[in-house]
Amino acid sequence: MRGALFVLALFAAMVPGRAAADHARTEASRPRVCVVPLGPHDERLLAAVMRGIEHLYGLEVEVRAPEPLPVSAYYAPRRRFRAERLLEFLDRRVEPGACDLVMGFTGVDISTTKGPHADWGILGLAWVGGPSGVVSTHRLGRRVGPRALAQRAVKVMNHELGHALGLEHHDRDGCLMEDAGGTVKTVDRESGLLCDQSRRELEERHGFPLPGLERFSWSFVLD
Repeated sequence: MRGALFVLALFAAMVPGRAAADHARTEASRPRVCVVPLGPHDERLLAAVMRGIEHLYGLEVEVRAPEPLPVSAYYAPRRRFRAERLLEFLDRRVEPGACDLVMGFTGVDISTTKGPHADWGILGLAWVGGPSGVVSTHRLGRRVGPRALAQRAVKVMNHELGHALGLEHHDRDGCLMEDAGGTVKTVDRESGLLCDQSRRELEERHGFPLPGLERFSWSFVLD
């Protein structure tokens, strides 16, 4: 796919006015991401996940005004919020062309139904293919410093955004799209980058190249 795009770019450069039109089409195909803070949240972590999205995916990101957590999502028996209900709430914030994908960001505990577990605490959830996802930092800060906490938040947000962009889980150790399997230790061993297969799949699905990163620049995203 990258070779085909390279050939197209060379041809366009030789036709007056064509390059600008092709660039406009490519930019128009890039989904715009809006991050919506929900209820209590950490502003420093929010800033990090915004930069993390821009760094990994090269997408335009906008933070929307904070919103209260919807009462309809509250699960009283466990004093936490059901992730599917939060996604339904966020779906209504989608604005094609302005907010194609809407990602919620919160500090409260969230949960979903998983296998035999009616209410399973999770780090995040997203509809595969969009239009929304949600990330909770509630379970990310156990026995780690602020930098490791921020790295976890960035990885989880980019993982859930990967789902919203259409990616399934990938079983390769260290791949960003690896299933956490119920433990944050999986998140810690990830480099922060998509594996080659996930990267190719996104580029083919959406028709634009992702940033060519050889490593994830934590100094850029966090400092």
